[in-house]
Formats: sequence, structure tokens, C-alpha cells
Amino acid sequence: MRLTRGAREAGLALVVAAVVLLLFMLDGSSLLRGLETASLDLRFRLRGAKPPGPEVAVVLVDDRSLASLGRWPLSRHLFAQALRNLDRAGAKVIVFDLLFAEPEQPIPPALRDAARTAASDLGSDATLRAALTQLADDDPDGDLAAAIRASAKVLLPVAFTFGGPAGDEPERLSDSAYARFDKSPVAPVFPLTPTGAVMPVAALADAATGLGHVNIAYDRDGAPRYDYLALPFGGDFIPSIAVRAAAAFLGVPWSDVGLAPGTGVALGGRFVPTDRAMRLVVNYRGPRGNFPTYSFVDLVAGKVSDAALAGKIVLLGASFVGNSDSNAAPFGSTPMPGTERMANIVDTILQRDFIAEEPAPWPLIVMGAVLLLAAATGAATARLPTRTAAVAAILPIAVWAAAVQSAFALGLWLPLVQPLAALAAAMLAVLLFRYWVVDREGRTIQGAFRHYLAPDMVAMLAADPGRLKLGGETRAMTLLFCDIRGFTAISEQFKTNPQGLTQLINRFLTPMTDIIMARRGTIDKYMGDCVMAFWNAPLDNPAHADHACDSALAMISALEAINLQLEAEAQAQGRPFHLLKVGSGLNSGDCVGGNMGSDQRFDYSVLGDAVNLASRLEGQSKTYGVPIVIGEATRAAAPDWAALELDLIAVKGKRDAVRIYALLGDAATARAPEFASLVAAHARLLERYRAQDWVGARAALAECERRDDRLAALYALYAERIAYFETNAPGENWDGVFVATSK
Repeated sequence: MRLTRGAREAGLALVVAAVVLLLFMLDGSSLLRGLETASLDLRFRLRGAKPPGPEVAVVLVDDRSLASLGRWPLSRHLFAQALRNLDRAGAKVIVFDLLFAEPEQPIPPALRDAARTAASDLGSDATLRAALTQLADDDPDGDLAAAIRASAKVLLPVAFTFGGPAGDEPERLSDSAYARFDKSPVAPVFPLTPTGAVMPVAALADAATGLGHVNIAYDRDGAPRYDYLALPFGGDFIPSIAVRAAAAFLGVPWSDVGLAPGTGVALGGRFVPTDRAMRLVVNYRGPRGNFPTYSFVDLVAGKVSDAALAGKIVLLGASFVGNSDSNAAPFGSTPMPGTERMANIVDTILQRDFIAEEPAPWPLIVMGAVLLLAAATGAATARLPTRTAAVAAILPIAVWAAAVQSAFALGLWLPLVQPLAALAAAMLAVLLFRYWVVDREGRTIQGAFRHYLAPDMVAMLAADPGRLKLGGETRAMTLLFCDIRGFTAISEQFKTNPQGLTQLINRFLTPMTDIIMARRGTIDKYMGDCVMAFWNAPLDNPAHADHACDSALAMISALEAINLQLEAEAQAQGRPFHLLKVGSGLNSGDCVGGNMGSDQRFDYSVLGDAVNLASRLEGQSKTYGVPIVIGEATRAAAPDWAALELDLIAVKGKRDAVRIYALLGDAATARAPEFASLVAAHARLLERYRAQDWVGARAALAECERRDDRLAALYALYAERIAYFETNAPGENWDGVFVATSK
């Protein structure tokens, strides 16, 4: 069974798209991943910023804070004061994004012991004793630990290390691990396994409400697009600090937070979905500064209003020149502080505004949709012209890109790069197949017909080669032969200048060809000074006789302009001017059109008796002294044109007589009263002539001669015949037929 063109190209697109998708699925290259993540960043920017919820506020140790409070690291007394101010303002959850891994010891222990001893030995100097006691008892870590314990709502960070020898899990960290595990339909995959943990100093860790890791999940291009909601360590699964903050804000006891490995985390009745690696895609709300952010120095000084902090999760971190805790983000080129990135994660969880990265069964849906789109587009382009198909091939790519962006707005990260590459490869394959295989026939047709048909007709034929039966077909056609009169005499004037004769012929044939092709005619061949054309092949043309008549008359008008140009040139060059005159013959009838010639060389041409008669009629234009002679079949097919019957004639080589006509004008001429009078007088002439009424014929002839000077040669011919028959009667059996003895 032979496939249709649409099915064939649809199948090609389907196979190519499937192969490309399969290759990409097997290829885990960084390039593809980088392009896909870049497209995700673009989707964020196209979506635009989304206002975050009111639950999160950010406090940063910035350059202004350092300028006012001293160099980094700041004293923990300041952080303790900040905590007390946050408690007084009514903050609901306080999260430090600062790793207090080393104790703060502004005074060496030996000096503190010496101050304590000196204070006990002093007697009456209370001021000095108080100063020494304060110096001896100064404990920044203790001050911060006391503030943390008093607050009872502070979360501290833990940083995991990788690649070193595995160490023991700190007991305090184990207390902050997930305690409840829920069933999961998939097995988890943990690409990162920590080997060590950097903890806050013991006093701070013991005072905190809970701990959570702050390790960043970097993508292959170095951008932090995920948050690990759980990381395995020492037999436990440690949560990210963002999960701890969300649970605390929602009032969910940590013992009730359930971990479903490979699926997500349950915060009471709220489920946070992840991929199998327990990663949550960060749904960035906008560029840097999208969350309400306050300077640490203002918080310490009590200049931040209680209303700005009450009932909120307050994330306290650092962002100043020289601080490395900042990362790339989808919006713009300005790095985002790590604390603000954490705010985006917490807000994503609280708003339940998750981005699912192609969850099941979406991979199969994506593959099916891409293959279906490729096949449908391949089938559709089979019905379009090649240039239109090339433009239309962009449509499936645009459709998929729009679908991906729409899905992203609904929280679904569908792949863009791989499907677009598959669709582009499929469309390219279809277009190349069209060009090299399907359109090769069309290009052959264009090469064969571009010199013989108008460009729009060639395009129509090339677009649908089925309209051309190259083996030949029989159809009714109208044929035209046009020849320059007296060309032999003209040629003698160019004996020493054959190039000039060639230029003259080209100047004549070029406008004649344009006229024919503009009226849907097909140029068959040029024979010296003669042009042969036909209508209604290879493309259908129901008005073929009308278009042929129109062409013949237009060629006579165009010749007048050519003669004016040639006369002016001859006068300018001081040489004789030879007026160009033409004779045309038109005939209609059934002909065979197709490729004619040999296996090595052929042309599209026509054959048939109607062709031969048209050629003979062109020759008879000299006999009857009119520029255009048309046959009886052409007159019947184009009755609206101004035409006069010339004669009944048996052309040379034929026994049967045909009625021939002189084509004198268009339909407007035919409707003119003057032409109607000429037609009536001419009809009386022919009637009396064929009735052998020579006296009546002479009277009618005299009337005709007064009506149209263009027919002077014709009426001179009839005057000569009448005079001859008056002395040489044709006899009773004469049928009025003139037997031509020349072509």
C-alpha cells in the first residue's frame, strides 16, 4: 500500500522527533542541562515578579551596620540585643542565617581569671571592683545563649561538609532530625551524603528551639535552584532550616512533621512535594529586595517598628561588601543574599506555590504531545507550498514554547530544550525531504516551463505537479502562430550585421512573449521570426479562445509602439527604416499536449490537426490582407469579439473547407453601430458572391469599401475574383470554396 504524501511526511517527522528525544534522554550532558535551566530562568522573567506573602521579614547586617557597629564579626552581645528587641516586637519565629561555629572570646581566659582575682582582693574601691568584675564575667556567647533560651523560638543553622572522613553525629543535631516517616511510593535518591557537620557552639545549640541545615543545592551552572528538604547524616535525615521555620510558624510540633522519602514533607495537613532527591524547586518571587528588609543596626537601635516584625518569621543574616553569602537568581544580574533566598524558600512553602519538575505521568505526556505535534505538523506541511511550509514549521516550536510557559504559570516545569530540539529536527527533516525529494519534480517543472509560462502559472504547476500529465493528454486548445511579414527582405539589410538582426528579433519577440504569458498562454517555440503559442495547457483555461484573441490584438498594438521606437532610432542613425508588420493565425481544436522529443532531450509541446490549421491560417493573413485570421472553431469559442467572415477555404494540404474570419477588435468594437453596419454589408457581399450574383456582389462590395480602410486589400481581392468569375463562371456545382495553393 502506497502512503499518501501527508502520511509519509508525518511519519518522517514522528521518527526523527522520537530519535532526537531518545538521544537526549540518554545524554546527560551539562550543555543540555544548562540550556534547560537557562530557559527556566527566562520563564521566571517572562512570568514576572510575584508579591510574597506577609509572613516573612529579613534583617541584614549590611555595610551601614558595620560602619556604625564595628568590623565583622560583630559582638554576640549585639545579636543578643537584637533578639530581645525582636521578642519585644512580637516576632513569631526567629531564624539565624549566621553560623556561630566558634566561641567569641574578646578577652583571653588568663586575663579574665586575673581580673576576677584582682576584684576579690580590692577593698574599698567599689568602682574599680565593679569594672574588674564586669571584665571577668564578660561572656558574649552566654549572653546570646541566654537570649535564645529566653526567646524559645530561635532556629540556628548547621552546615554539612562533604568529602572528608565521616564523623560522629552530634547529639543535639540528632534531636532535630525527622522523627516521623510516612510511606512513599518511590525510592529516594540522595546524590549528596554529608560526611561532617559544622555546628553552632554548644551553648547556643543547646539553647535553640531547633536546628536545620543551610546547605545550598547548586545546579550544574552554579545557580541555587533547589533546597534540600532532607539530607541523610549519621543514620538520620536532617531538615533544612526553611522547613523548620515553616513548621514553627504553622504551629506544627516537630514530632508531627512527617518525611516521605523521595516524595515530600508533611507539615500537619500541608504537604510539600519534592523530587526523589528530596529537592524543592525554589519559586523565586522576584528580584532582590522583593521581601521587606531592614538594617541590623536599626533593629539593635530599636528603630524598626513593632508592626513590621510582629507575628512574622524574621530571618537574620548578613549581606555586605566582602561577604560571600550571595548567589545568582533568575531575575536580573544582581546576586541575591543567601538570607533572602531562604525567604523565597519559606514563602514558597507557606504559600503552597510549588513548582513541580515534570512529575509522573508528565514525562510520558510530554513525549506523546511532542510526537503528536511533530506528526501533525509534518502532515500539515505536506499540503503547503515549500516556502509557506518553512514558515509554518516554526508554529509547533512556538506552540510548545507557549504551552511550557503556560504550564510554568500553573506551577509545572516542563522541559523546553529537548522537545524544541526534537521538533526543530523533525521539521528540518521534513523540509529537507520536501526540497530534495518531493519538490525535485516541481523544480524540474519550473526549469522546463519558466521560459514558456508566466511565473504565477509556473508556481501553480510546480506546487501541484499532478496537474501535469507528462505522458501527454488530449484537450481542447487554442493555438496562435505569429510571423513577421517580409522578413527575408529585412534580413538582407543585416547581411553584414547578424548581431543587429538578432537584437531586432529579440526586441520583437520579448514584448510578444510577455503579452502571451500575461494572458495565460504557453510559449511552444520560436522559429526565427515566428512565435508559436497555445492556451489551455498544461493548466486548465476555460477561456482559452478569449485569451488567445486578446493576445493577438494586443500584439498588433504593441507592434505599433515597437515601430515608433525603431523609426526614431533609424532616423537618429541615418539609415533606412523598415516597418515591421505581422500576420497571425488562430485556431481551436483538440490537441495532444505533453513532453515531445527523445529520451535525451524533450520539450513540452502540442500536436494535432488544429495546430497545422493554425499555421496555415497565419499564412493566409497575407492572402486576405488582414493581420489576424481565426478559424471557425475559435470564432465559435469566442463569439463576443469583433470578427468578419473572410471566406470558405481549403488550405493547402487539406480537402475539407473551413470558414475563416478576420479578427478586428474586442467586444466593445463588436457592439459599435458602425461595426454592425459593416457586418450587415459584408454579409450581403458574401451572400451575393456565393450565389454567383456578380452585379449584386459588386453593389455590396462598393458599400463595404466605404466602411473600413483596414479591409482595402480584402475587398480588392473580392473585386478581382468577381471580375474573373464574370467571364469565367464557376458553374452550378460551385460551393464558394476557395482552394489555397500556398501556405
